Amino acid sequence: MQTDPVCGMKVDDQLADSKSQFQGKTYYFCSEECKRKFDQKPESYTGKKGQAQSGGKAHGSGGKR
Repeated sequence: MQTDPVCGMKVDDQLADSKSQFQGKTYYFCSEECKRKFDQKPESYTGKKGQAQSGGKAHGSGGKR
């Protein structure tokens, strides 16, 4: 079972007709409507917007004061 990232409904990934790929991961949806919403702005449902930049910032100040 997977969770539809748009509406939060549980989806059986073995039976789901609606699915999308984003940044190497497959997301499953309860309906085509949820899939369309996801496909328009996937970063708003995955929390992965600007992830590469924030990863670089974590190494930033490194204890120098």
